[in-house]
Amino acid sequence: MSLKTFHNVTLDDMKALLKADKGWNLKTEPRSAEWFFEFPLTKSPHIVVRVASGIIMNGQSRGCGKDAIRVFAIDTKAGKGYIKTKRVYRIGTWEKNLTKAVTNCFEDAKRRRDKA
Repeated sequence: MSLKTFHNVTLDDMKALLKADKGWNLKTEPRSAEWFFEFPLTKSPHIVVRVASGIIMNGQSRGCGKDAIRVFAIDTKAGKGYIKTKRVYRIGTWEKNLTKAVTNCFEDAKRRRDKA
């Protein structure tokens, strides 16, 4: 499979990358009917990094071109967005790309928190 072609990312694939024993919480979003993962910042637990998986309730990705993985941070106390990143496309390099997006989101959220 080409690294630039669609890859069906399953819920098990996401769980293997965003592990519960490392602090990731798996939740559902009723409005979009998809799974997402959440991780609170240690020093500011009201700020959470969230990964919207694009994986619907049956554990499979939405179809090719239908959705991407999104990484962002929200401030749950203020009830609004905190950091937004680029989409992660479900292609052969999705794991590497998602890891980079999550790392960047954590760093940006911490920088913003420390400036406040």
